[in-house]
Amino acid sequence: MLMQAKLLGVLTGFFLVFASTAHAAHPLVSDDTGTQGVGGYQVEVNTDWLRDAGVKTRTATATLTRGMTETIDLYLDTPYALSQPTGFNDIGLGLKWRLFESDGLSVGLKPELSLSTGNQEKQLSDGRSGGALTVLTQYELGAWTWLFNLGTELHRYSSASSQDEYRRYINKASVGFTYQLDDQWLFVMDSGVQSHASKTEKKDPRFALVGLIYSLSEDAELDVGYKKSLNSTEIDRQWGLGLTYRFK
Repeated sequence: MLMQAKLLGVLTGFFLVFASTAHAAHPLVSDDTGTQGVGGYQVEVNTDWLRDAGVKTRTATATLTRGMTETIDLYLDTPYALSQPTGFNDIGLGLKWRLFESDGLSVGLKPELSLSTGNQEKQLSDGRSGGALTVLTQYELGAWTWLFNLGTELHRYSSASSQDEYRRYINKASVGFTYQLDDQWLFVMDSGVQSHASKTEKKDPRFALVGLIYSLSEDAELDVGYKKSLNSTEIDRQWGLGLTYRFK
């Protein structure tokens, strides 16, 4: 157990220094209803390279999840900006609760508290704590798994200028699927839309994503994904790499 803890510390540190931001099971944007089970832990570290209107940026995220019951997980999400201005963004503390499952269909809730830990002067924080709530729906049929997410984010800005410029609520919807190619390879696709943060922008950002997840072992996975804009208000393109490790 001590060796596992040391290894996880090294891996997390490595990816935070050399890597970049995502949530859910990277590279997917849509989250599933799966939980870790009582006493189970999961560490996810990932990096993303983004390009929009010729400007390149990099982000990193490390997420620690612990299974509290068979159907409830608690998680801590720590995003970090590697491009200027560098630093931690607001940290997320959340819960995933699978409240229904029957014949391949499962439904869950994912509430999250966003803590105002980032530097507001560097535009890495809203300035006040916010929150989010997502409804997760999953359906499994053979090698296929379908995902549907519907949610909203609450942003509480401390500056008057940000309150005037940005929306308080950001609504999101996404649908994705995974297909098990063999014992080790999983193919994923995802697509979604969300409210534009700017109050003056009428066109909501839309994206499409493809990726692969490779099982290194029963408890470790490596993933790669490519995300592309479907309209002019979404980030042009994004490449990502991630590593997931589970233990008890």
